[in-house]
Amino acid sequence: MSYGGGLGGIIGWMFLPQLVATWTLKIVHALLSRIAPGAVPRANTPQHQLHQRLAYVFVIVMYFAYSLWETERGLGDNYYHMLGVTPASFTEGQTRRNFRKISLVLHPDKSPGTERQFIMVQHAYKVLSNPVLRFVYNHAGAEATKCQSCSSVSDFMLAAIPRRMGLYIAYVMGNAALQVFRIARYGTYWRYIAIASFAALELIMMASTRDPLLIRILFWVMPHRTGFEVAKILQQAMVCFFIGLNQIGPQLIPYENNVNTLSLAKELVKGIGKVKAEVDGNIKRTAAIYHDTGLKKLLRKQFQKEMQLGATLGSNKEFQDEYSTKLNNERIKSV
Repeated sequence: MSYGGGLGGIIGWMFLPQLVATWTLKIVHALLSRIAPGAVPRANTPQHQLHQRLAYVFVIVMYFAYSLWETERGLGDNYYHMLGVTPASFTEGQTRRNFRKISLVLHPDKSPGTERQFIMVQHAYKVLSNPVLRFVYNHAGAEATKCQSCSSVSDFMLAAIPRRMGLYIAYVMGNAALQVFRIARYGTYWRYIAIASFAALELIMMASTRDPLLIRILFWVMPHRTGFEVAKILQQAMVCFFIGLNQIGPQLIPYENNVNTLSLAKELVKGIGKVKAEVDGNIKRTAAIYHDTGLKKLLRKQFQKEMQLGATLGSNKEFQDEYSTKLNNERIKSV
């Protein structure tokens, strides 16, 4: 089986998007230059950089869709498909009849070289014809049905839990490693939420006789897949999504790699100083209007504080009326 988020898929996520995005943008600009030459921005301009980011985001979204398709295709045929039925349309009678027909076609005495397919079909029928094994297969996968010491559904599920939960422990450890090495900074919190959610989803599937609502909804899109297979596709979607998020994040919200907390603090202090200087200047210019009035003291006590807070021009009616009149007179003089 091949999965979009395996080692090959991760390498693809690291190198392919940038290469494909570059060529995609060149092709689009070449076509635009023939149709609307003025729509093609010059290199190293803000508009050209915007086009580069949009091309990159488009390629990431397309690669995400391809990875999900590859994941679904990589799952291969399940036991239901081997016997010509689907999980939704399964009946013991129809499955038995299909098994007999397929067995006659694949029997080694009649079709040499089909021994492997014949054994697989026999095993598929053995699992699906047994209600306990069929439930385990639907909810925990083919590996879970191989437990030799298990006899009941609870036995099979309890044996499968450590193996399935081990996968999520690996996800958590991998996510922690990304944080330690400051890789994949976008969506760190949501990665942990997603891992916990999918772990809970699998536990619910193992403990419940009915598939969760999300799985039942996705059966409409993938009626030929079992609940366990749909969950695996969702897991791969989670992995691909967060890889893609860390590819798209810097494009949508660019950041400088050399920015640190100290420099940000210095910039913030500098910005506050500029704002304060501007506010003080506005206060002094406004105070000049009241130089010969009796409202100067009121202005200092009330107006300065409210200017600094970006509020309105005070709550004193006399102050507001006098200030409005003076300000309008000054505007009329300056026209």
